[in-house]
Amino acid sequence: MSKVYAQLDKSIRDARSVRIKKTPSTFYDFKLYPFGERGTYIAPELMAEIADSLAETIRQRFESYDYIVSPEPGGHTWGMLAAYKLGKPMNILRLSTELYEEYEVRMKRETAYNENYLYFEGFRKGDRVLLVDDVISSGATLRGIAAQLAELDVTLVGIQAIIAKGEHYRKLASDLGVPVHCLSFV
Repeated sequence: MSKVYAQLDKSIRDARSVRIKKTPSTFYDFKLYPFGERGTYIAPELMAEIADSLAETIRQRFESYDYIVSPEPGGHTWGMLAAYKLGKPMNILRLSTELYEEYEVRMKRETAYNENYLYFEGFRKGDRVLLVDDVISSGATLRGIAAQLAELDVTLVGIQAIIAKGEHYRKLASDLGVPVHCLSFV
């Protein structure tokens, strides 16, 4: 973990663990980070530290992109705050199981404990986007998003996350050929 981010480091250390049941016999041990997809209460100091740090890191490491893309459920909040601070537009990849009757493109998203769909709307051929997410675990969701963007002829210029679990982010960067930056690591 980084010593630079006092609030973030504390929230990671203090995160509660839960066991999520995927099937009657399959369980997934999950950390409830307040800034993550299943987080609830987020102190204003933590919000400010993460939003400011994301914006500053993006300014330093990503020069040219048209807008930020962020998936629900965890990334879109942070993508929106970063986009606001950077004066950039954003496109939210909406999460749904049955809400949309008509959609341009959807991608099945499977995690260790869940499956659903991400909906891609409003992309134009030739767009250059930066993907912002909360947590990188295996990288499967981000790989799926990158593949779908490529099919839409949208260029992914990089990925910025709050936290990476393990070393999967390194292989993700290598496989996708884009920089992957994180504020912290566990």
